Amino acid sequence: MKQQDMYKILAFFLAFTMIFSIFAYIFINPRDDTQQETVDKTKDYYDPEFWTFEQPFNSISDALNITPPGAESASYVDLEKMTPQMAEWTRQTKPILNEVDTIYKSNTTKMYYSDLKYDGNSSFLLLSTMDPLKNDFQYMFIDSYYDHPLLVRQEGGLQGLYNVMGTPVMLAPPKTAIDVIDITTSLNETVTSYDGYKGMLNLVPYAPFQTITSNVTFAKQFYMGVDQNNDSYERTTGYLDVNSSVMKKLDQLKTNSTQKGFSQYNITKTGNYTVVKVSGKDMYAVLMEEVN
Repeated sequence: MKQQDMYKILAFFLAFTMIFSIFAYIFINPRDDTQQETVDKTKDYYDPEFWTFEQPFNSISDALNITPPGAESASYVDLEKMTPQMAEWTRQTKPILNEVDTIYKSNTTKMYYSDLKYDGNSSFLLLSTMDPLKNDFQYMFIDSYYDHPLLVRQEGGLQGLYNVMGTPVMLAPPKTAIDVIDITTSLNETVTSYDGYKGMLNLVPYAPFQTITSNVTFAKQFYMGVDQNNDSYERTTGYLDVNSSVMKKLDQLKTNSTQKGFSQYNITKTGNYTVVKVSGKDMYAVLMEEVN
């Protein structure tokens, strides 16, 4: 595998670029003031009347199932199910978590972010849970949609975005927020971003750290999950139609895995999918193996 491709893999799962996508959207798509006619107001720190949105939020699959079609990349983290070392690493490598803490003035416990391209436009979807529950921010209540209050953010960096409060809390551009609610209230089967990734996700186990993308050059899709199993860390990577140079590199790494102290290094091929599982007690060695 070319060295630059290996760094692309590392860069993908070591850094969220999500928060920049949020601000990029704002600059490219300024808000329409004609849709916001009510008076700006700030409620108490927690108003339970706003917290109406309830959907399963226990994995990247759950989140993709309510994401409109067109997700080019998506990531999910559950900090409460991580060891302290893993949670610290996740916060260090994903500074968007700290941004979400700031957005809601609370402690983020779970988070999902997806970059979207659909209907010819770029968008994003940010889902999260927090402790304690708060709606301590500047907003404008414009209306309810399927009984979900729509809170329009008023702060400079987030102005015009919709917040829908609940489990999870949703932050997204207006059309994306409405589309998510449409998906969750439809009585008919709807197409979501999960449909494009379910082949991969059906082959990999749950993990509190999960990321998937179709925006890489070395495969049609790339997945990574990190979990802890007893006293070892386990990293699962998945590739759809992986290119030959990457496959050659994976086979070479497996040959030398025992000398590196890994307790497991399995490569499984199912149709066009290749799934690699690496386990070991050294978290950083497990995380970096396919990059070294």
